[in-house]
Amino acid sequence: MKKLVLLFFCMFLMSFLFAQTNFQELDLAGALEKAKGEGKMVLVDCYTSWCGPCKMMASKILPLKEVGDFLNERFVCVKYDMEKGEGPEIAKKYGVEAYPTFLLLKADGTLIQPLVGMTTTGEEFVYKVKLALGDISTVKMDSLYANGHRMTRFVLSYLKALQATEQFDKARAVSSELLKTMNDSQKSFGTYWFIYEDVNISPIGSENVNYLLDHADNFRKGVGEKTVNAKLAALLETQLEDILRGRNKNASLADVEKLKQRLEACNLPGREDLSDYVTLAKAMITKDAGQALSVCKKLFTSMSDEKLAYLYFHPILTLKGKWSDAHKKELDKMSRDLSKRVKNVVLKDGLVNFANAMIPNL
Repeated sequence: MKKLVLLFFCMFLMSFLFAQTNFQELDLAGALEKAKGEGKMVLVDCYTSWCGPCKMMASKILPLKEVGDFLNERFVCVKYDMEKGEGPEIAKKYGVEAYPTFLLLKADGTLIQPLVGMTTTGEEFVYKVKLALGDISTVKMDSLYANGHRMTRFVLSYLKALQATEQFDKARAVSSELLKTMNDSQKSFGTYWFIYEDVNISPIGSENVNYLLDHADNFRKGVGEKTVNAKLAALLETQLEDILRGRNKNASLADVEKLKQRLEACNLPGREDLSDYVTLAKAMITKDAGQALSVCKKLFTSMSDEKLAYLYFHPILTLKGKWSDAHKKELDKMSRDLSKRVKNVVLKDGLVNFANAMIPNL
C-alpha cells in the first residue's frame, strides 16, 4: 500500500514539474542552437533581482500548466538576470529597458517581438504570446465588428485582442458600446471587470470610472470585495495625490469635497490615510497652514520613502507666506526627524537641505 501511495505521489510530482514552463540552464547561444535543432523558437525571461513583477511572474504565472504546455511546445525557454553574466549584453543587444521583458526570438537570434510587463493571469500571458506570433489578428475582428457582429463572447474576445495589441482608442469605444447594452447588475459581473481595471480603457475621470465609484457595492458582489476595494482605493489615492503633489493644479474645493463624498461612500477599511489626504488637500486650497501642519505631522510620520519623496515638499511650499515662525520651527523639526528615519540617502539629504535652505524662507 505504501508503495502504491508513493507511486501516485511521484506521478503527481512529475506531472506538476512537466506542467511548468521548462526553463533550461543554457547560455543564449546554446538555447538558439537547441531551438534550431528542435524546430522551435527561444523565449528569454529578462528579469532583475529587485523587480517585484518579475518575481510575481516567476512564482504565479510561469509555473501554471496552461502556460507551461503552451511555451514548452514552441520554445526553448531560458531566463537571465539582466545585471549579471551575459544579461547586460542581452539587454543592450535587444534594447531591454523595463522588467520583466520576455524576448521572443527566432532560432537565428532575430527578435520577433518583446513582451514588456507582467500579466495577472496565465491566459493573458499566452494570449499576448499568440498575438506576438501572429496566431491571433484583430484585422478580421475589426471587419466582423464593423459589419455588426455583436455576440457578447465575440465582443469580449475582440476587446481583449485590442487590449493586448494596445489599440486603446478602439477598446474604449467598443467597451462603451458594450456596456450601454447592459443593466446595472450585468455591468458589475466579474466577466467585464477587466474593462474597469485597465486604466488605458477606463482612465480616471472617464464614464466607466465614475460609474465604478458610484456603484461600488454592486461590483463588490459581482467581482469580490478585496479586488474592488483595492481598485477603488487606487483610484481615489491617485486623484488625491495628484492634488497634493501639484500634478492637478486646477482642483477646487468642490472637487475635493466630491472626492471626500466618494471616499465615504466607498467605505474602504484600513485606508484612513485617504481621509488625511482630503484634509491636507482642503488646507492647501484654503491656505490653512495650521490645519496643514496638523495633518502633515500625522500623515508623513510613517509614510514610505517612495511616497514621501513626491508628497512631502509640495504641500509645504504651496503655503509659502502662510507659515508663522512657530509653524516653521515645527516644520524644521519634522523634516529633520524624518531625515533620521528614512533609508533613501537622496531623500535623507533632501530633507536636511529643505530644513536648512527652504523652511526659513517660507
